[in-house]
Amino acid sequence: MPPAYTAQQKAAISQFMSFTQMDRAAAVRVLKSHGWDAQNAVNAYYSGGGGGSNASSATKATLNKLFDKYRENAAGEPDLVGVDGTMSYLQQLEVDLEGMDSLAALEIIQAPTMGEITREGFVNGWLERDCDTIDKQKAYLGNLKTQLPADKATFTRVYKYTFFLAKTGQQKAVALEAATAYWDLLFASPLSAVKWSTPNNPWLDWWKEFLEASWKKSVNKDMWNETLKFAQLTLQDESISFWNEESSWPSVIDDFVEWVKNEKRGGAEQKTEEMEY
Repeated sequence: MPPAYTAQQKAAISQFMSFTQMDRAAAVRVLKSHGWDAQNAVNAYYSGGGGGSNASSATKATLNKLFDKYRENAAGEPDLVGVDGTMSYLQQLEVDLEGMDSLAALEIIQAPTMGEITREGFVNGWLERDCDTIDKQKAYLGNLKTQLPADKATFTRVYKYTFFLAKTGQQKAVALEAATAYWDLLFASPLSAVKWSTPNNPWLDWWKEFLEASWKKSVNKDMWNETLKFAQLTLQDESISFWNEESSWPSVIDDFVEWVKNEKRGGAEQKTEEMEY
C-alpha cells in the first residue's frame, strides 16, 4: 500500500507538482529531502540542486550577465539599472507593476528605490535563492505569491522594506500621499497577510480618513512600522482594549484611537441616568 500522507504533506505534493510538472513519486522524493517544505523544494529544483563554491561562482557569473542586459548606461553607470530597465525586468518577471508582488521582488533584490536596481542587490538577492535565470526567478516569485497571504513574516519584511522604496532622494520620511497609497496596496491586496479591515470595522478606510483630516506631516520610519503593529493588534482586538494612555505609541496613533472612539463609536459610553422622583 502507498504510504499515508498528512493533509499538509498532500498539499505540499500538489503544490510542488503544479510548479515543476514532476510526477508524484519524484515530487515525494524531493520533498522528503527538504523536510516537506514546498517552497524550499521548488527553489532547489529550479536551482538545479547544485552546491559548492563552483556552483555559486557559476551562478554569480550568470546573474551578472543577466543584470547587464537591463542597464541603460553601461559605460557611465555599470552597476546600476535605471527606471526603464527596472520596468522591463519586472515585466519579464510577469509581476503586477502596481501589485504587492512587485514590492516582494524589489525587496528580494534590495532595490534602493522603485525605479533602480543595483548590481550588488540583484546578484546577492538571487544568488541566495539560487535563481540565476528569469524562468527560475519567475517560478520563485510564483511560489512566493501562493505563500504570502499566510506568511506574516515575509509580509512584515516586504512591508518594512517598502518604506525605503517609497522615499525620494535622501529624505528620511515618506510623503503622506505616497504612504497612503502604499498602505492601500499593502493592507488591501489579495496577497496581504494583514488585511486591515473587518465587516464591522473598516480600519484602513478609517485610518486614511483620519490622516486626510488630521495629519498634514510626512510619515517617518517609526510611524510606518508602528502602524503595522497597531493594525495587527486591532485585528486581534477590535475594541482596542490593548491601547492605553501610558502606552508608547506614536502620538498620531493615540489621536487615531480617540478619533475612532469619538467619530465612529459615538464617543464615551453614556451612563444611564437615574430617574428623579
